[in-house]
Amino acid sequence: MSGLPGPGPLDVPRRTLGIRIRRVPDGLLLGYRDQAMLLDGPAELIYRLADGARTVTDIADGVAEEYGIDRAEALADVMEFLGDHDDSGIFQW
Repeated sequence: MSGLPGPGPLDVPRRTLGIRIRRVPDGLLLGYRDQAMLLDGPAELIYRLADGARTVTDIADGVAEEYGIDRAEALADVMEFLGDHDDSGIFQW
């Protein structure tokens, strides 16, 4: 990451290898460490778009387009989600 608290718009997150992923009717079920997490809606999209090639801004653009929301709102939401999950181990920077 950029060294600042939380992710920055130009940071490039990627999904951590080795996480078990199962598609379920409500979204994606992630298994990592000794925990499980269900990602649905925008959270699922953010996870799928965090491919190590897209910046946080690129991911936010995808969320804004998919959900028809303002780009600035999408960027704030994506940065909050990634920041909230920074210590979870599901993303790497």
